[in-house]
Amino acid sequence: MHNLPDMILVLISRKRFCLKILYKTLAMLAMIALCILPLFGANDTKQEDMSISDLACSLKATLEYDPLVHAGTITKEGRSVRFAMDVPYVLLDWTIVKEVPAPYESATSLQIKEEFARTVQEFFEIKSQISSRYLVKAIVIDPGHGGKDPGAIGEFEDFKLQEKDVNLSIALRLADLLRLRYPEKTIVLTRSSDIYPTLEERVEKANKIELEETEAIIYVSIHANASFNKNTKGFEVWYLNPNYRRTVVDERTAKEKGEDIAPIINIMLEEEFTTESIILAQKVYQRMDRIIGDRSPARGIRAEEWFVVRNAKMPSILIEVGFVTNKAEALLLSQAGYLRQIADAIYNGVCDFIEHFEQ
Repeated sequence: MHNLPDMILVLISRKRFCLKILYKTLAMLAMIALCILPLFGANDTKQEDMSISDLACSLKATLEYDPLVHAGTITKEGRSVRFAMDVPYVLLDWTIVKEVPAPYESATSLQIKEEFARTVQEFFEIKSQISSRYLVKAIVIDPGHGGKDPGAIGEFEDFKLQEKDVNLSIALRLADLLRLRYPEKTIVLTRSSDIYPTLEERVEKANKIELEETEAIIYVSIHANASFNKNTKGFEVWYLNPNYRRTVVDERTAKEKGEDIAPIINIMLEEEFTTESIILAQKVYQRMDRIIGDRSPARGIRAEEWFVVRNAKMPSILIEVGFVTNKAEALLLSQAGYLRQIADAIYNGVCDFIEHFEQ
């Protein structure tokens, strides 16, 4: 099983070069086009500058900074300020862009100017007066295949098992459990019977759900696996390959923020969605290992560009619950009791993630 900090470090390492170039390019364009960063002499503003770590300490906030990508986050009471070295903007709560003097690197630390510090202080002071917390508003459950598409098929001398039936059985119980636990949340199934929604229709159903500023949505796709090697068995959890580039900022936001700022927001949201997808994958994986790991080996948490996870504009995972082509595992997957255990494991993993996210 992968270690979460190591996984996130690998994620960040893979993107450090392109992010650094993009951040610096955008900063340069902004300086040229908007003329917002006039050059000051060292003596003119020396007294105004402070380290960003001192700012976080004074606010009693948490500072996370990655020197590989020269970007970081200040968080306090569930609210966040995202910043990057040489970028003259901050991203407040992942939605509001504010123009500030760009942080710069000194010989000993990352330095900020008084206006940057004041913007961050005012943001946390104003926000602390508003009763708002981050919530997962909706959970989209996607039972793979269906209808004319049976998915993977296990055919044996005495029985036959179709992936679409396994997926739907697990998804229906998972939806029931989540509705009981979270009556205030929207629980959506991409299909609740033996029909075939296209891949585009599945992700469109998720992407169309409207969210408020402090609301989020997660996407869980359920599948069963197949292999030419009949001895292969076990479960896996997948998330989107961090190297895959995509647009997650909607057209309205891009238009409102402008062509200079929208790419910065998009990169930051890509990072956020990928990190949350990894955490969601880990929570579900751990629960499945606890509940069915003695009968189905844990094969790992993996990255891939499956259609649904690359097109769902939210944290998303794809679960392979077992191999229908392995007779012993197919027998398990044909039993209602075993499918209920898988659904219970996924349910507990989703609940663990929600608790992590909302706190």
